[in-house]
Amino acid sequence: MARGRATDLAVRNQIIQQHQNGISQRQIGRTFRLAQSAVCSIIKRFTTTGNSRPGKAPGRKLTLTDREVRLFRRHIRKNMHMAVADLVTWARQSFGRTISEASTRLYIKRCGYAFYKARCKPFLTSSNKRRRVAWAKSHLSWTPSQWKKVLMTDESIFEVPYGKIGRKVIRKKDEANDPSCYKRVVLKVSSMMV
Repeated sequence: MARGRATDLAVRNQIIQQHQNGISQRQIGRTFRLAQSAVCSIIKRFTTTGNSRPGKAPGRKLTLTDREVRLFRRHIRKNMHMAVADLVTWARQSFGRTISEASTRLYIKRCGYAFYKARCKPFLTSSNKRRRVAWAKSHLSWTPSQWKKVLMTDESIFEVPYGKIGRKVIRKKDEANDPSCYKRVVLKVSSMMV
């Protein structure tokens, strides 16, 4: 049943005042031209909560249970690079319910995640990382005169067919530098280095 328009604050306060003076709910309803059920709900709300302000409407019931939302969150955490369409298909198969793409996006947001463009980082193995750290530590004590003998160059890459369009990743806002959120780059498309 649809909710009607909320009664004004002044009217609600007068209803409570008359109720405290001992006037019946039916008589109060006639005075303010309200249904007795409306008067009853205002008085009941005041006696239970201490104020006469109407409560928030509950809204539509969620499709997934709390347990299924936790499973959904766990699946997102393991598959951050999954597209929404694939996530919808997985949710329908796992939970046996019809879940729309909009609902899936709502659950992603409810779990604290959002869609971001994945940062492109080169694919480094653990041995590559160890060698880079060792090189940095060995050159940590270099003097400025030693660094002046090194020539630093800059380069720019131009990708021919696709440009910089990349895949999205589902992650939390503070996980930008988490290695699991990176887009691993091993082979590149046709490109030119300048």
